[in-house]
Amino acid sequence: MKAISSFLTNLPRKQKVFALVLSDCLIAFLCWIVFGPPFSILIASNFQSTLFNLIYSNYVSFVIPFLFTFIYFYLSGFYRSLMKFFDSKDSIFRALIGSFIFGFSWGIVYISQYEVIRTDFLSTVMLQSLLLSSVFYAFLQISRDIARIIIYPNTESLNAKPVLIYGAGTTGNELYNSIKQNPKIKVVGFYDNDFNLNGSFINKIKIYGKPKHIKKLSNKFSNLEIYLAIPGLDMTSRREIISSLEKYKVAVRSIPALHEIVEDQKKMIEIQDLSIDDVLPRSRVGKSDVSFEGIAVMITGAGGSIGSEIVRQVLDGNPKKIVLYEFSEINLYSIESEINLIKKAKKISTEIIGILGDIKDKKRLRDTIYTHNIEYLYHAAAYKHVPIVEYYENISEGIKNNIFGTKSVCDAALMTKVKKVVVISTDKAVRPTNIMGASKRFAEMIVQSSDKKSEDTTFCMVRFGNVINSSGSVIPLFRKQISEGGPITITHKKVTRFFMTIAEASSLVIQAGEYAKGGDVFILDMGEQVKIMDLAKRLIYLSGRNVSYDERSEGIEIREVGLRPGEKLYEELLISGKEEKTPNDKIFKSKESFPSDDILNDALYELELSVKDNNTKIIRAILERHVEGFNEQH
Repeated sequence: MKAISSFLTNLPRKQKVFALVLSDCLIAFLCWIVFGPPFSILIASNFQSTLFNLIYSNYVSFVIPFLFTFIYFYLSGFYRSLMKFFDSKDSIFRALIGSFIFGFSWGIVYISQYEVIRTDFLSTVMLQSLLLSSVFYAFLQISRDIARIIIYPNTESLNAKPVLIYGAGTTGNELYNSIKQNPKIKVVGFYDNDFNLNGSFINKIKIYGKPKHIKKLSNKFSNLEIYLAIPGLDMTSRREIISSLEKYKVAVRSIPALHEIVEDQKKMIEIQDLSIDDVLPRSRVGKSDVSFEGIAVMITGAGGSIGSEIVRQVLDGNPKKIVLYEFSEINLYSIESEINLIKKAKKISTEIIGILGDIKDKKRLRDTIYTHNIEYLYHAAAYKHVPIVEYYENISEGIKNNIFGTKSVCDAALMTKVKKVVVISTDKAVRPTNIMGASKRFAEMIVQSSDKKSEDTTFCMVRFGNVINSSGSVIPLFRKQISEGGPITITHKKVTRFFMTIAEASSLVIQAGEYAKGGDVFILDMGEQVKIMDLAKRLIYLSGRNVSYDERSEGIEIREVGLRPGEKLYEELLISGKEEKTPNDKIFKSKESFPSDDILNDALYELELSVKDNNTKIIRAILERHVEGFNEQH
């Protein structure tokens, strides 16, 4: 059998098609002999005639119908279908139509051979045509099934991964058809909450409908995985299902949710890890629909996590021009290449200009803004990694980039009369416990002060928490650690954080800029704070593993490594005052106090001198004096 399978598998495509056509011709011929004229006439003549003579005298009633059938099969692409997918809806439909063409065209040809047609004769021929069609279709199916068994023998590995498909609807069936030929996967059942489906079968695979069935299957198969095939389900119901599966300690994977299929044009049958929307208690934020028609926009830090996504979403607003201002050559190359590809695919006429530049270089900034007549500026260039900036040899560089870089951006915008400047800030600027956070709050004060200096330029800043999948994000780290067998490292079991995706944060940044009146501090609704320990456990359970609590138990260990220098147990978004609503219920704003220009300028002068000498002690003292709530933790 293996030799035959290997021989047929290695045949060239044309030879395989020829073999199929020859097989179908033979099947049609045998069906015609048995259920068409030859055999029926042979019986009617009491076997007085020879079968050969009957075939010869009636061959026209076979040749013409099969020719019509072959033409249909060829034109419809029937022979272009892969053998392993012959049981797809399209292939079955084409086989059915072709069978009826064969049967009923035979009836027409056969009737046309007689000069006198009686009603009883006509009825008999029509019934015989239907029988011939049905038998031909049945034999087509059987021949394909036999061919699949020979060419694609059951090579299911003993180590095949057991899979339960959650959802017995159309999507679940499509998912099953797409993976059933994979020898590394064994579908052990479907699961559906529809009571009427409980106990039914899809392709000989049983449909289960009670939680106890999942429990039994998870006990039977220690490495059971569940594939969610419910793309149309709302996010709340989807999360409820995923939460209910945690207790079974089974790996849960998914096809894209409906909004992902529409927005990201993903394939329905694409299996992927659970999205962050599935494991965090938060509602999804849609993309920005702000129009930049006829506007020249500039983004600093355009190659970074946030900056690059702002570029993508600004492009959707069809601006006249986008200037990508980036210090890193490789980051600039990456985002410029990507955006030009998107621009070409979407047939957008926006001019894309990549500028290598340092935000601390005020002249470079001013010349770039002036040359390209920039109207909107998004400032996303900053050092953001707390431990790196906290290291005493990096403090001065953090101050230069985050504080003096922001001042250069603001000064250049004022000199060139940019209409609007939106600065990206962080929740770590609120009562900061580290140099990075303090530098960002100082930068915020520079932005607030700059807004008072000109009526031509509107300044605002947007403050938010952790961005998922950005560089240094904890979730990709956890997934990597789980895939490697652990341990998962957390700083402290009581640490909580806000979370939002890059796309969501960028969308809200763009929308917040539209609400700016001047000097506004916008705060994004990040949802509930999430305990990092709980998040780690969820990811472990939903990967099909257990949490190991000691050396004797199997599973993934969660190991506390201690708070890093400057790290908080929890984050805040508001310094003082009350939150004010905006037209978007995910965006709030606050008016926060800041020092006078004299005090701010004196502090900047002191900082400049301290940075030149790399005097970290004085830098800290200046920040403690001017940044509200700054209390550095080590």
